[in-house]
Amino acid sequence: MKGSVLVVVLILVTVSLIIPLYFEGFVALGENQLKRFSSYEQLRNFVRESAYNARGGSLDVFTLSPLKSNAESSTILSPDYSKTNIQVEGVDEADIVKTDGEYIYVVSGRNVTILKAYPPEEAEIISQITLDVAGTIKGIFVNGNKMVIFESVYDPQIYYATLEAPVKSYSYYGAYDKTLIRVYDISDRASPSLARNVTLDGYYFDSRMIGDYVYAVINEYVYANETWVSLPKIYSNGEVEEIDAREIYYTPAPVSDYFSVYASVVAVNVQNDAQEPTRKTILLGTTSNIFVSMNNIYITFQAYGGEIRTSSPVQVLRVDEWGTTISRVHIENGEIEVGPSGHVPGNVLNQFSMDEYNGYFRIATTTWNWEGNLNHVYVLNMNLEIVGRLENIAPRENIHSARFMGNRCYLVTFKKIDPLFVIDLSTPSDPVILGKLEIPGYSDYLHPYDENHIIGVGK
Repeated sequence: MKGSVLVVVLILVTVSLIIPLYFEGFVALGENQLKRFSSYEQLRNFVRESAYNARGGSLDVFTLSPLKSNAESSTILSPDYSKTNIQVEGVDEADIVKTDGEYIYVVSGRNVTILKAYPPEEAEIISQITLDVAGTIKGIFVNGNKMVIFESVYDPQIYYATLEAPVKSYSYYGAYDKTLIRVYDISDRASPSLARNVTLDGYYFDSRMIGDYVYAVINEYVYANETWVSLPKIYSNGEVEEIDAREIYYTPAPVSDYFSVYASVVAVNVQNDAQEPTRKTILLGTTSNIFVSMNNIYITFQAYGGEIRTSSPVQVLRVDEWGTTISRVHIENGEIEVGPSGHVPGNVLNQFSMDEYNGYFRIATTTWNWEGNLNHVYVLNMNLEIVGRLENIAPRENIHSARFMGNRCYLVTFKKIDPLFVIDLSTPSDPVILGKLEIPGYSDYLHPYDENHIIGVGK
């Protein structure tokens, strides 16, 4: 938002004051539950065919208090210090600055510095962790006397397969990406020690922490030829594990934009270093966003118009509009279970355009056509089937911010005037616009203040 004027608008939102793919074993369309590949060969063929078809202003906030939004909670925050700004109560988000009220943990370059912050007269630098790998720190978590550091390492190079002929002569140019999950013991803040290092192939997308577990979504591009396909690996406690092709899930998608990517969800116990990490992998398109509730991770990717081919039953179906494919992954105490997949029209702006509440997943999207933009809100059940919809909101405008709070959705669209839409979702099958407020400019971000107020930050 450099060079822009920030406008902070406090709006009362009580209702009374609102102004008016053809492969054997492929999932059949209509079967939302994701299935696993039956063999290495099926995975390889799937990737090769998909690749063939595919060819034809910001504000950083680090210490805002988390407020109740999607989950009912009786947790009372300590008045002594604020925490990372989060979307869902109980679901922590990685950041470059963390505090526990007594110490502050700050990321700067390849260093994480621990500072004594309270009491203020004792403020000083206590220690500094300097990473030994030339990567990028993506964020940190603090969990009692443990600190988690996520690091991405990128090294472009030529890969040569070392398998039997004729694969030996095969080469491809790729990017060597690894994600390092380092867990440090910080019980002695003056002398942090590395407790464990879990490393995965692929690049870090995002992460959350729930209780003693951190969950991360790691993306990895897939390569294949006639006899070979790359498989993801995980490195932990000096051991290397290659994921079996039969353990990889897949989803039907419009193949004209099927850029094959392994999306892996990994869970690491922060407090128990002896517990091995768990992991599930889905073959998807490129991840665009994630939303995480206390028990589910929703992974989205954009899917363009094209053919979806199925074999059970055999059919070729045409999808004429681009949209968003959603995969739900259930998480609980480090256990991961791949759930169903669904699809909605349109593109998702960011994580705040998604939400889970009372057994329903809600999502706001924007579609484009020759007449202009259209905006929509969809309500899906836990099988990711659409059960309610409110479409064609604010024609020829874009969604600039969204926020779900309980039975309400707040939506800001913009072209010339900033309408704030308030949408009632109390009946999931029948969303209704309650009212709208028009003001100059627009809000890029909406933050719940309390049950009756929401704050918009924008231009």
